[in-house]
Amino acid sequence: MNNYKTRFIKILVRTLFIGITANGFSQTKNNLKNKTMKKATLTVIDENKSDNAQTAISVSRSILEGNWNKLDSLLDDGFTYTGDGYVFTKDQYIGFMQEMRAAFSNFEMILEKTISEDDMVSIRFSSKVINTGKFMGAPANNKDLIVSGIFMRKIKNGKVMQEWQTTDLLGTMNQIGFGAMFGYSIFVTGFKVKQDPPARKPNDFLHFNGKVENFDVLPGKEKNKYIKAFLKNNSRKK
Repeated sequence: MNNYKTRFIKILVRTLFIGITANGFSQTKNNLKNKTMKKATLTVIDENKSDNAQTAISVSRSILEGNWNKLDSLLDDGFTYTGDGYVFTKDQYIGFMQEMRAAFSNFEMILEKTISEDDMVSIRFSSKVINTGKFMGAPANNKDLIVSGIFMRKIKNGKVMQEWQTTDLLGTMNQIGFGAMFGYSIFVTGFKVKQDPPARKPNDFLHFNGKVENFDVLPGKEKNKYIKAFLKNNSRKK
């Protein structure tokens, strides 16, 4: 019964996503063709120079650069992430960030304010992106989005031990469309349907022709084609 209920809810949500965002997709499709895909950028305002703050900022920089090996080295083996209804281990967190990085184009992240006290670093951020790939169960809608929030990272001996994050998900889902808001409420708050945790990909994920910058400038369709082929080839190697 539970499996049937889970399958039914997933089908319902996907149908709502497709139906409700169809008009928005058709309206943004032509606009997307005229947009130039750009390399991801990270801007730090009012930068805090403490060692812990620099370690916390390096985590965000590694994610933007798609440097998964560097990100791995910055996180303690016992690292945990808690935020927006999710709890991840180290590998799950890296997998989640890989999926996030793959789903959004023209990534412009701004670290607006950094506060460091003892072993805790708090950073307020905002990001401008284009949703060109599937993320959190929602299909791409090719819309421009602004995502904002705050994260706190606990640092010990140069390693990030824990991260807590809160994002303006309501504002983000509102930009994506009602279908996304409804889907998020079902999967995270309402029905508590268990989702598979994010799977970590190899360290060369998104390194198109050896560089993440090459992936960044690909059109959305080409990005998704590359990701599909990469994951298919990786599954064969296992």
